[in-house]
Amino acid sequence: MYRLNYITSLLLVTLLIACDNSSSNATNGQSNENQTLTIPTKKAIDNNFNNFIDKFSIDSTFQVSRTKFPLKIKWYDIDNDRDSIFYRDSSSFELMDFGKKKSKGQYDQWEKKIVVDKNNTSATIEVRGIDNGIMVDYLFEKINGTWMLIEIDDSST
Repeated sequence: MYRLNYITSLLLVTLLIACDNSSSNATNGQSNENQTLTIPTKKAIDNNFNNFIDKFSIDSTFQVSRTKFPLKIKWYDIDNDRDSIFYRDSSSFELMDFGKKKSKGQYDQWEKKIVVDKNNTSATIEVRGIDNGIMVDYLFEKINGTWMLIEIDDSST
């Protein structure tokens, strides 16, 4: 039963992030046609986590290439009062969009915070629900100088 709640909350957070970002992209997409899109170089992407996460959030091919599979997913199993772990392979991949800092929904409110270590070698995206029990951390690490998603830690209740 709890696994279903976990999967539901994980999908909810992923969908909320994607939906909020797609609505803002629709508004932002009506820009001047003469505007030139600047694509950061690989070095710029891997030297700046914000550049990396911007590209990671909109490019599914890039996201798959920058996710360490099988992806470790931890969640707190409230029924058994312990952490549980499972691994997701690339065949069950779903695009994760980290473009928004907070949701606007009435019952599913959450905020996102990005924490990058001082050595610029690891980062965490913390998604925290507001009065709803959502608490998910997305853990990133530089592997051979390249940002990679290495784990999802869902402590939602």
